[in-house]
Amino acid sequence: MTSASDTPRTLWVAVSYGSLDVRDHPIGAGSHEVIVVPVHPGSPLFLYGEGADLWRRLVGDGLDDAELSEHERDIAEEMEEMGIVARDPAHAARVDEIRPPWLTSPMHELVYALLSSVAAAEGIDIVFIKGPTLHAQGLRDRAHSGDVDCWVPVADERRFAIAMQRWGWTPAFSAFTGTRVLHSLTLRASEWGSAVDVHTWFPGMAMEPDDAFSLVQVRSELREFAGRPVRTPIPALHAVVSALHDVRPLQGRGPGTEQLARAAETLRRGGTAVMELAHEAHAGYALADPLRLAYPDAEFDAEGATVPIDWAWRLQDTTLGSYKEAIKLIPLRDRPRVIFRILWPTAESLRGGPTADGVASIGRTRFRRAVQGWHLLRGRKRARR
Repeated sequence: MTSASDTPRTLWVAVSYGSLDVRDHPIGAGSHEVIVVPVHPGSPLFLYGEGADLWRRLVGDGLDDAELSEHERDIAEEMEEMGIVARDPAHAARVDEIRPPWLTSPMHELVYALLSSVAAAEGIDIVFIKGPTLHAQGLRDRAHSGDVDCWVPVADERRFAIAMQRWGWTPAFSAFTGTRVLHSLTLRASEWGSAVDVHTWFPGMAMEPDDAFSLVQVRSELREFAGRPVRTPIPALHAVVSALHDVRPLQGRGPGTEQLARAAETLRRGGTAVMELAHEAHAGYALADPLRLAYPDAEFDAEGATVPIDWAWRLQDTTLGSYKEAIKLIPLRDRPRVIFRILWPTAESLRGGPTADGVASIGRTRFRRAVQGWHLLRGRKRARR
């Protein structure tokens, strides 16, 4: 005979891919109390009243089924369907504590938590770079960033992008996606309030992408975003990454006085360890000038440093010149495909871009790009005559 004590215990627990207590934040508008990201694809849920109260009670130790009234059990079952409550105390996304946001934008903080959670669920290593962590580490004064930047192994870029598609994020695939030309893939989802740049390497690091990721992963520290653990580079390495962002050539021009000064200031704030880490990151060529500005009395020899492979196309002052140099980075067997996709992008690529808006727009954009490409080639031929 089975006794009551032998009956399996049902424990209700709060789960999420990111949660914030916004009772004292303007985003709560005096009514919403908690924002919760569900554990299955969906939008953030704004809880208030008895729903918010019950969810907060399920945080931490959870509640035994016997502790719930019939009405509360109905609410818990609804929240279970919504993906923010589970009857599994060992659930990987169980919430042990809920805190107020520390970023100026709570929605951005939830994006960090979501990306980290999806990556963990997919078995993908991920490190977050730049953004508000630079401010938290004392490397810059500005607290907010419009976009979120993360870094994953190059082999996981497309898999991660597809996983985020299920959450409503559209990848901006291009002809150069998956090649050594592009260092990041942009994901867009307007309802979340920010774009995401998924990096697979970083301009200025003259080393293999896998080695570069291993460096930032090993030299990283844990930080919490919306209740989820996130890895970010240690301050000295983060200063190197931020400085590299400032000095990379754009549209045929190298960094100006303002960019060099900003990079040097970041490197100064990162401390003298930045010199060793710049060497480890094979960033000596790109950071030679800002390092000399930051540490004029230090011995720093960039002679013989390797030139980053993308500097050649970045220093071209024409679109055609940039394409010509970029294509040199692509294996011969892949060049016909890439050239064709430059002139005739896939619908998937155009839907992820900033200009497409429907089938008609995709058709017009394709035609316009093909015509522009033809005129560029014709103009190049005339210039040679």
